[in-house]
Amino acid sequence: MANSNPILDTRVYDVQFPDRHTETFAANVIAENIYSQLDSEGNRFLLIDEIIYHCKDHQAINKNEKYIMHNGRQSLRHTMQGWFLLVR
Repeated sequence: MANSNPILDTRVYDVQFPDRHTETFAANVIAENIYSQLDSEGNRFLLIDEIIYHCKDHQAINKNEKYIMHNGRQSLRHTMQGWFLLVR
């Protein structure tokens, strides 16, 4: 049964994970997990335990391209384009 208060919402949903397996979860469990990823100001955060594997493709910048000139000043180029991380 639906309820505007997530704790009292008794609906259940089938959740499909990235590895394609499906599990059934109650709406309040889903809401609790979403809210647990927010700080006191409502900002979302993610936790990474470790990087298990990494690789890059042709779009990743080389070490000699890591700096850019911006308004006459040299700055680090901030990008993760072309990098792929497997994290836990």
